[in-house]
Amino acid sequence: MSVLKVAIVGCGNISRSHARSYAAAPAEFVGMADIVPENAAELAGQFGGTAFASVKELLAATDPDLVSVTTPPGSHAEIAIEVLAAGKSVLLEKPPVLSLAEMDAVAAAERESAGSVYVVFQHRHGSGGLRAASLLADGALGKPQVAVCETLWFRPVSYFDPEWRGTWVGEGGGPTLGHGIHQIDLLLHLLGPWKSMTATAVRLDRPVEFEDVSMASVTFENGAVATVINSLLSPHELSRIRIDTTVGSLEVNHLYGYSDTDWTFTPVPDAARAATLGLDPGVRRTGDLVASGTDPWAASAGDDVPSNHAAQLRRLVDDLLAGRTHDTTLASTRPTMEFVTALYASALTRTTVQRTDLTPGHPFYRALHGDVPQTAIDQSFTL
Repeated sequence: MSVLKVAIVGCGNISRSHARSYAAAPAEFVGMADIVPENAAELAGQFGGTAFASVKELLAATDPDLVSVTTPPGSHAEIAIEVLAAGKSVLLEKPPVLSLAEMDAVAAAERESAGSVYVVFQHRHGSGGLRAASLLADGALGKPQVAVCETLWFRPVSYFDPEWRGTWVGEGGGPTLGHGIHQIDLLLHLLGPWKSMTATAVRLDRPVEFEDVSMASVTFENGAVATVINSLLSPHELSRIRIDTTVGSLEVNHLYGYSDTDWTFTPVPDAARAATLGLDPGVRRTGDLVASGTDPWAASAGDDVPSNHAAQLRRLVDDLLAGRTHDTTLASTRPTMEFVTALYASALTRTTVQRTDLTPGHPFYRALHGDVPQTAIDQSFTL
């Protein structure tokens, strides 16, 4: 193939980020579907393809290679399974699903399909994130020890006017699931598997069924520890990850997407000490680089690719056209959904949750609020 045939299901605001990204790639629109026909017609009129009123109609009349699902989160799993049953590949906007049970149901459908499932986590695909992941993986930035992950955003009360927002059924969760999940996914992509978590979630101001602020203390399998905070009540908005390693501090400060200039690496103050930290052989050379005045982060700089939808979707299109597996698969994002699940489970049960606890028999496997009645959730989330 020289051009990928693409369809979009769900023609609201976020669909335009997908459409613009595909329009800049070797892709051709074959259809747009929305339960509000006017929305599908408007998007098709702007970008191309035929407008449809349902996924069923779209799949019956077109032959897409890839279907972007940009509907409200509560419908993602059902639509993904329908598309997979037709043998087509799927790209799910975040959050991919609302529970681990839904994720496993989509994974089961994927195993029976000729299609594959991918997830939009664009922060993995900016050049800064790619460099950071590579340098941390090979030890060039030292051994991670302490991390901070912050999603401090602001959403006014009017944000929750659409009937599906602010509800467990429609939105699935608060800033932990719908907003902080971007930074959480990037943190896990950089630090690797998490191990245990103790969390708190509260509802301070917004008219929602879930939290508007959450906080977690997390341990990782590599021995690192981290704090994570997610908020929708922060007027001075910020998205931030900081990772302190044995040889320096890696940090990214941005809002909804970073560029290379948003990343910094600060070596330990005492360069001589950095060279004698007793690092394992795989990272000892980093101490030598720092001691000699060479910054391993700066030395790895290349072309600046911002972490937007275009970065990931262009890479996805190129991968599929070349017959490569795009690396942000459904399976690769399960640890992120496990993290989100554990945060709600810990906050509502007031216990520490181990990642290994999250099996199909766990009370929070089928829903992020578990089997906790809404009255008890209201009491738990109210200070």
